[in-house]
Parts: sequence; C-alpha cells; structure tokens
Amino acid sequence: MSCVDAAPTFRLLDAYVGWDRARDSNLVGFADPRGLRLARIAGGVDPAAFLPFMPPPRLAFGGRPGTTWLVTDERPPRLLRRDPCALAECWSPVWSPRCDPGLLVDPVAVAVRGRRLAVADRGIEGDGRVWVLGDSGARLLAEIRVTRPVAVALVPWGEILVGVEGGAEVLRFGAGGDPRGAIPPPAGACSVERLAAGGGSIWGVTKRPDGGFDLWRAKREKPTWKPATLASLAASLPRTPLVAVSAAGFCLADPGPGAVPVVRCFDFAGCPIAEGAVEPPLRPERAREGELATLAIDSGIPRCRWHRARIDADLPPGTSIEILATSSEEADADPSKSHPDDAQTETGAVDFLFRQPPGRFLFLRLRLRGDGRATPVVRRIRLDFPRVTSLELLPAVYREDPRAEDFTERFLSLFDAAVEDLDALIARFPALLDAAGVDERVLPWLGGILDIAFEPSWPAARRRALLAAVPRLYRLRGTPLGIALAVELVFGVRPAIQELFFIRRFGAVALGDKGGRLGAVRLFGLARSRFRLGRSALGVAPLVGFGAPDDDPLRQGAYRFRVLMPPGAASTAEARARLLRLVESQKPAHTLASVRFGGRGFVLGGDVAVGIDTAFSPLPAPVLGASGNVRLGRASVLRAGLHGSRGGFAVGVAAVGIQTFME
Repeated sequence: MSCVDAAPTFRLLDAYVGWDRARDSNLVGFADPRGLRLARIAGGVDPAAFLPFMPPPRLAFGGRPGTTWLVTDERPPRLLRRDPCALAECWSPVWSPRCDPGLLVDPVAVAVRGRRLAVADRGIEGDGRVWVLGDSGARLLAEIRVTRPVAVALVPWGEILVGVEGGAEVLRFGAGGDPRGAIPPPAGACSVERLAAGGGSIWGVTKRPDGGFDLWRAKREKPTWKPATLASLAASLPRTPLVAVSAAGFCLADPGPGAVPVVRCFDFAGCPIAEGAVEPPLRPERAREGELATLAIDSGIPRCRWHRARIDADLPPGTSIEILATSSEEADADPSKSHPDDAQTETGAVDFLFRQPPGRFLFLRLRLRGDGRATPVVRRIRLDFPRVTSLELLPAVYREDPRAEDFTERFLSLFDAAVEDLDALIARFPALLDAAGVDERVLPWLGGILDIAFEPSWPAARRRALLAAVPRLYRLRGTPLGIALAVELVFGVRPAIQELFFIRRFGAVALGDKGGRLGAVRLFGLARSRFRLGRSALGVAPLVGFGAPDDDPLRQGAYRFRVLMPPGAASTAEARARLLRLVESQKPAHTLASVRFGGRGFVLGGDVAVGIDTAFSPLPAPVLGASGNVRLGRASVLRAGLHGSRGGFAVGVAAVGIQTFME
C-alpha cells in the first residue's frame, strides 16, 4: 500500500501492491501483472494414451480372440458378449432369461482371462461381491465379499485383484476367494481407476486430487507400485480395438473389407449409437478450483463502513469467481470460523457493494473455478471505503429511517458508479489517442477518426507508423513527396515520382550551354501534334476534336505522373492492386497516375529511338586530371586498355592508386 499524506480512501490487491495472502491453494500469478489464475496440473498421463491397452472397468477383451465383454448400466443389468463371428452389431447375453442366476445387482467391472470371468458388483448399500465364473460364465467358481468395488483384474498366476472405492489400495485374493493381503496405495494417489495384468506385471491407473492420472506397475515377486511409462505398457499388454470412450458410450474398430477398419459405436447398454455421439472428454490441464484467503485489510477507521469492491477479471466460458467478505473490529479474527450467515457471498459479480456491519478490518476469500482447461484471471481488486454516496448531498430527512437510508444509499450508488466510470473514461481519453501506446485493437478506431482504412494484412507496427505520420501526410497530400512517403510507409520502399510534364520532347530555347539550342534539341513537331489540313502528314498526326491546337505543346504530359517502384516491391497481384488503390487515394483528383515496376531492364526516356535519337560510342580514356574527369567514381569509368595498350586495372582485383608525375 502506498504512503500518502491524505487519508486513504481505497485499497488495491494486485501484483504491484500485493495480495495480502494469508493462505492459498491451486493459484499462481501472485507476482505476475497478468493476474491470478488456476495452477496447471503437473505431470500425469493422458487417458487417451493408455485407453487402447486398459479399457474402462465395464469392458473386457479376451476369451476367444476378438470377443468383447460388457456389463451394462441398465436395470436389470446384464452381462453381454460380442462374438466377432456373429453380426457386426450383435451383442448376446451370457445367460438366457431362463438360465439367469440372478447374481447381478449393480455391476461395475468385468475381467476375463481364458475361460474365467470375474464380475465386480456393488450390491445393495455397498454390500458388494466379486463373482468368479468358469466356462465363460456357465458355472460359479467363487464368491468374494468386497465393499464397494470399482475395478477387477485376473492375473496369469491365478490371483484376483480388486480396487475399492475411496482409496488407492488394491486387494489380493486367491483363485478360490481366499484373502492374500493388499498392495499399498502409491504416494499421492486418490483412487484406483483401472487394473490390468500382463507381461509378468500388474498395471494400475490412479486418479489424483487435481484430476490427473498416473500409471503404475508392480511385479509379482514384490507387489509394490512403481511409476511406469506408456512405452512399457504398450510392450506388455496387447492392443484392444477400443478407439474412443465417453460418458455416452464407446467405439470399436472392427476389421473391414480390404483391411480397412470399420468403427462402430455403442452405449453402455450395448445399443448402437452414432460415432459423433462419443466425444472423449478433454484432458484437464488446470486445477478446477483455487482459493485465496487474505489477511486483515486495515482501513484505519474504527467502525468503518466498507463501500464497494471492483474486480478487474476475465471470465471465459465455463469459469466463475466467488468472493466471501467479512468485516471485524479485530485484526486477529478468523473469518473461517464465523457463522456462514455472517459472510457476504458474491458469485460471478465483479462490482458490488459491501453489506457487512461496520468494522475496521475486512477479510476476503477469493475462489476461482474452471472446467479443467479454461481459467478465470483476476488482475486487480479495488476496495473503496468509507461509504460515500450522493445521499450526502440530499437533505437530512432522507436519513431519518435507517432502513430507508440503507436502501437510498445502495440505490444512489448505482448512479454514482456510472458517473465515476464516465469520469474515468474522460480522464483516460487522451491516452486512447496515443498510437504508440494503445492496444492494437484500438488502432482501427483511431484510423476511422483520421479517415484511414487499414488493410487486414497490415501488422500493428505498420499501422502505428501510419497513424504517427498522418499529420505530415495531410500537409503533403497530393504532392510527389507525400505520395512517395505514403508508399514507403505501407510497402517499405521509397518510389521515384516522375512528372511527365517535365520530360516533354521539346525544350526551351535559351542562351548558353544550359538551354536548348537549335539543331541540338528537338522541338515540338507538327507531325506529332493533332492533324491540320495542309500542314500535317495524313496517317501520322492524330485527330483530336477539342481544344485549341496551339495549346497542344503546353498540354503534353500535363496532369500526369508515373510512380516508379524498385524491383521486388509489390510482387504479388494483390499487393499491386493495393498499391494502385493507395496511389489513387493520395493523388490530386484531376491527375492521372500510372505505376511502373523495375527489374526488367532499363528504359531510355519515353519515346527514344536507338540509332536515331541516340548512339552508342566508346567511352573516353579515363585519364586523371583531364577536363571533366577529375575524381574516380564521379564522371569517370575505369576500363581495360590505356592509350592503346592491352593492360589496365581490373576493378575489385587490382588496386588503383595515384601516381605523381613530374613535368
């Protein structure tokens, strides 16, 4: 909390000031300005990875090759078998209605090895049984009493393993049901989810309190759980045709024609369902709930009436936040021991008024809830005190009745909050006009104010540069410099702007070497102007039916310019279309613009005829000190052969130096 001269009127809880933690669980980000969020689940294995080797407890694969066994969740329950030689979607009951022994009450798991079956049944009120059956269910071999079984497995050396609800301990029984002890639970495990046996080992999947799963392995000689890997599991157990499982059902991949598997889906009653109905749940990545309990937050005011709480938070779908607030005059009070009715609970609210009795200290408990993947994010909590509303500006008659006073305060606080938010928005408005500092989502809004339309493909850096250059662009709009600057900002290259008016074929006749000279500079010819009777060659001069013919020399190239782009710039058709739109938006309305892209050779003027208007001739000898050839690199060219000799200097190979001659 910052120290100021004036009495504080609010407290902040965030990464900069601190969260005043007394205790917390499953939360991270206390020192992160991005805010508090639910912690990620560390470690664990993905259920989809061990699904093909360890099916859910209600399913079992074995007996005859390709046979699937299922205990249904319907009433009355049934034990079903799916024979690969029968119809593709046919499940048949192990017992016919006349031969049903009536053993099943609430079956939850099934296991098979050879011709032996084991079915775990919860029974009535937890009085469970494990039925051991022989001859694929034709006769009863053993009955094992187990309280609330959840998983069962038959091991190759004859033992029966049973996982029970409410713990990660696995019970061991002989083939006849005699107890043989238990495998102690692994550290940190919450419950047993699945059991299997193979490769001389026992395999188990346990669930942790944070919702993650762990894979374990135990040897026959020393049945103690050790962490296992998915690679060792895949090397020890055969792969089943199970491809997907959800609460709606499961999917099996059957061999199809041409060795192409055919996926068929069923619910847990054995009825066919659509493949899209089985959507495996996503693996949880975060804790589903976290909590922060604060220390006593001191207002410094005895019997303070706490006013308002504002929470800066993001709440994605499937997430929520909850706040419990308690006030007290004692700093060492324990709000967790207070009566539930004493705590004010706000669920899903990010702006609310405190309804607690007056107290100097405030205790908060912040609870974040998610769906295992998404998490709420709480960046800041602001606590305002003491209570001050617009009721202070009204006559005292509105405070005569305590109940009416409380209602009026809470009612007026709605309008006070709206006015305060407007004041804060007005105070922050200048910051929204800073193109370099605002969020990139605000940039299109700023461009709309300044009449700038951004292309969707432009990155944020280019948009910011354009907004920063807008004042200069508006001053230069319509000029060659302004067009060149706009193209450079958008495309990253500086073009050359060529005004066609200044490259006309005729020049001004003037005195001196710098002006035009008769016989040396071509003037505007009548043959190239519009057609005149008796003065122009038929078929050479164009026919133009408007304007005065005497003004043609002055109009040639007027109001026209050319944008010359370097090679490689705006190489795609879409980029060239955007370039044309940009030039069209920046040029004066009465002008015509064209765009030329370099890279395909050089151009000699506009209408120069090689051999008539120009001639290629050898360069003069590069003699240093000669008139007009004073410095290397400026008006001089090094060439092989000097004064008729075959020698010379190769640029980039031989060094060029300065030699002093004595006259």
